[in-house]
This record gives sequence, structure tokens and C-alpha cells, in this order.
Amino acid sequence: MFKDTKHPEVFDFFREISDIPRGSGNEKGIAEHLVSFAEKRGLYCVKDDANNVFIRKGATSAELSSKAPVVLQGHTDMVCEADAEVVHDFLRDPIEFIRNGDLLTASGTTLGADNGVAVAIMMALLDSDTIPHPELECLFTSSEETGMDGMTAFDTTLMKARRMINLDSAVEGVATVSCAGGVRSDFTYAPVSVNADEGLTFYEIKLSGYYGGHSGEDINLGRANAIESVARMLRFIRESSPVYLVSWHGGEKDNAIPRECKAVFAVSESVQLEEILQKVRAMIKRELIVDDSAFELDCWCCDKSEKVITSISSDKIIDFVSSLHSGPVMMCRGIDDLVETSYNLSVIRVTADSLKITVTSRSSVEESLDDMETRMHSIGRLAGFDVNCHSRYPGWKFAEVSPMRDTYLQVYRDLFGTEGKAVGIHAGLECGLLMKK
Repeated sequence: MFKDTKHPEVFDFFREISDIPRGSGNEKGIAEHLVSFAEKRGLYCVKDDANNVFIRKGATSAELSSKAPVVLQGHTDMVCEADAEVVHDFLRDPIEFIRNGDLLTASGTTLGADNGVAVAIMMALLDSDTIPHPELECLFTSSEETGMDGMTAFDTTLMKARRMINLDSAVEGVATVSCAGGVRSDFTYAPVSVNADEGLTFYEIKLSGYYGGHSGEDINLGRANAIESVARMLRFIRESSPVYLVSWHGGEKDNAIPRECKAVFAVSESVQLEEILQKVRAMIKRELIVDDSAFELDCWCCDKSEKVITSISSDKIIDFVSSLHSGPVMMCRGIDDLVETSYNLSVIRVTADSLKITVTSRSSVEESLDDMETRMHSIGRLAGFDVNCHSRYPGWKFAEVSPMRDTYLQVYRDLFGTEGKAVGIHAGLECGLLMKK
């Protein structure tokens, strides 16, 4: 199937591993296959309890044995998705390839090139007797797609090398040289609730149509945050009447910019709510970028609730949400247009009895992550909310001096006669975890 390609051995190994189910959390089979592969070639190999596999191969010549060793790294797991009409058991069935010229796809499922291509490249290098290299260490990590659990568990004392090339990038000619770390902060609070008074009118507002996106890689695009917008509306409404919150629901994932948000609340019967919201609609529309042009704001009367959050407690919640910043706070010094540090107000869940708000903080600078975590605790204390900072992972700061990066760019220039690029991303990578270890 691949004899006409420039490196058929890479594609042959990719075909081989694609016969082995390897969804995240199901990497035992591929790990055992890699161990068998190494043993047949007499290579040093270690498999750990997390199904990471580490293989070492000596330098191919006496001259190259004097060179510093290099680690190549990629992950064995893949995202398992199938079209609605496709029957595929990702725990048992192999991936079926479709080749159309130079394009390789799968039959109704994800292909697993992320990061099976890295696995295949490393296997081809370890198998070759003709490709020259210094001492080579290949690290195959597990469960990257679901939280980088494999890299978290890996014992780095196995490694000799202090230089690594990660093979989990997607664009030809682009070297990723920086990534963000992150921490999630959960704020909790028990609102003060009372029985609803007569004379209150209950409304539900729903904001929808924002574009959203990844809270790291898209945070610099100026897209609106639905939770922030609803907080703004509630501030305008309370200028005409005390606001009594009943519920507030927005955002679905910690790593996404909220696209929708809704709130149920009560105000005095005399409030001209539609008039207020018309002004807010017009104001928001003037500020939105094109990405958010599908914005809609709906409001309707709803059934009366037995309990409401007091106006004092509601004000506290509205003010607290309004004080939380979403967006970039620092750009990278060294890579143009790359966000170094950002916040995202990710999720809000408010009922008459409970509150939970999640803020995702990101930075490629560890000291900045420390500062952001401290700030979250300070803001929470000021508001009288409990704060739990968790799920922290390290970033990878852009290095102003990097011989590895310079070598890559020079080799790419020599091979292809065009300039490669060094870029950073404002999202997490296994590189950051290994860097810290």
C-alpha cells in the first residue's frame, strides 16, 4: 500500500500499530507490542505501570557516540471518534485506511495520526541499520489526550539525554518552542436564600450565539464571554431594582470560552425590563467582533420560585463575577502575537443553595502561575468565598537561546530552501511536564 512513498517503512509501522486498539486508557496492547518490538532487536526497554514505554538504542558509529544523546517523544493513545452511521468497536477493531493519492484517511473513524505518526517514526528509526544517529532514546507516553497522565507518571531517571524532540506537532516546517501551563480555581459559596415576596416578577434571560473556542489557543481573538455578558446585564438591571437571583448557568468545560449563559431572577413589578435589555443588546452588538455576530439575547417571564437569593447575596455574586477577568493579561516577550498569560471565566453554576465558579489560568512562566494562583485566593477571601486551586500543570517558557531550535531552522532551510518557523502555543503540552521533571 505504501511502496511508492518516500519512507514506506514509516507508513508500514503506522499500519502495524493501527491494527492495535489504542484509545486513551487502553494502551496496554500497544505498550506490549512496543516491548516485543524492542526485545526482537535487542534494545534496552522499560514499560512502566502507566503503559509508558522507554527504548534506548546506541549510537550508530564511534564518532556519533561522542555526541550528546537525544530523546524523541510522542504519545501512543488516540482520540476515538466515529461517524454516527459507522459501527466500530475501538476496543477491538483495527483502523481501516483509505488512500486517495497522497491523502491517507480512515473509513468513518478518526485515523490516529495524532500521535501514531510519532510512534511510527520512532519505530522506523529504531529498526534502521542505515540512518546515522547518536545514542537515541525513544519515549512513548500514554493517555496524553485525556490529561497527560502518562508523562505525569514517567520516571525521568531512566533518561540520559537532556535534549528532546517532541513529535506531536501538526504543521510542516513549524517548531513549537513554548507552551502554557495552567491551573483551575474553583470558587464555592453558600448563598443566603429566603422565601420569595409577593410583588416580584420572575424572568429568565438566555444569551447564545457567541463563537466560543479554546480558552488557551483562542483567548487572544477577542471573542466575547457569555458569563461576563450576563453579569453585565444583571448590573444594568439592578440599577432600576434589587435583583434576586434564582439560578445562573453558563459554560460547559474548563478549557472553553463560554458560548451560552442563562439566568433566572426576580425584580420588582415596576421594572421596565425589556427597555433595559434593548439598550444592553444594542450596546453589546456594537462591541462584538464578527466571530460573535450570531449573538442573541432572549428574555421571558417565567414561573415564580418559592425561594430566591437575597438581594445582598445576589449583589455579592454579581459583583464577584464582574471582578473576574477573562482574556490575555501578558503577551510573550520573544514570540510575536503569542499570549503568555491569560484568565478565562469558564463555568458558573448558581442555585438558591449553592454556587460554584471555575476560572482557568494559563501561563508559560511558572512564576506567573504562582502569582495567578495567589491572586485567586486573594479574590476569593475578599468575597468570602472558598477557593480550591487544582489540576495544575507546568508551562514551557520560551528560551531566548536554544541551539536545538537554531539547528532545526538551519536544517530545514538547507533541506527545503525556505524558512521554517518557531512558534509557541497557549495550551498545555507534554513538553512542559517533562521540562519540569
